[in-house]
Amino acid sequence: MTDVIRVVDLKKQYENDGIVTPVLHGVNFTIQKGEFVAIMGPSGSGKSTLMHILGFLDGLTSGKYFFEGKDVSTLDEDDLARMRGEKVGFIFQAFNLLPKTSVLENVKLPLLYSNIPMSLRDTLAKNAIESVGIAHRIQNLSNQLSGGERQRVAIARALIRTPSVIFADEPTGNLDSKSGLQVMELLERLNVDHGHTIILVTHETYTSQHAQRILRMKDGCIV
Repeated sequence: MTDVIRVVDLKKQYENDGIVTPVLHGVNFTIQKGEFVAIMGPSGSGKSTLMHILGFLDGLTSGKYFFEGKDVSTLDEDDLARMRGEKVGFIFQAFNLLPKTSVLENVKLPLLYSNIPMSLRDTLAKNAIESVGIAHRIQNLSNQLSGGERQRVAIARALIRTPSVIFADEPTGNLDSKSGLQVMELLERLNVDHGHTIILVTHETYTSQHAQRILRMKDGCIV
């Protein structure tokens, strides 16, 4: 199998008014194409910081991060923006949908600044919406949907550009247990049936059980 992510001695610290706060202390791991990996740990363990670095939303302080063999530290801002747009998809706890906008338009959002022809965009969005089982809601506004349906829209939006990796940050955090289970079963199906590489960030044991492998974090280290 091919490595999609390789992290070598990754460290992250923040500096504010001369005070340095270390968050990640030399993290090492590899994630292969097609894996479903959960990153688990209590609040403050560094898992969200790690996900932001892996998803090109934040930079590392030292160490190495290779994405599909590329050393991320060698990329400029334009390269990083392109990687964010094309290579990764995000699913957040808060859904991050536009409220008075249709499901179709919400799912098409990642294509806004892409060079994908306008004539193809509706088709790509409809395919993504069908793949998460909410085609019957395609013209509904997102604020007319249940929490579970909104998260399915968010998953469709993450899928639309067929990214190399899907990051799911506490995706069941705002859902009741039944809806949460349905969302996790959907992510598992996308991994098993369609080969999507998924990285789940969670502190919930029941959601992490859907992953093939668990990386446990504590105090900025993998334990």
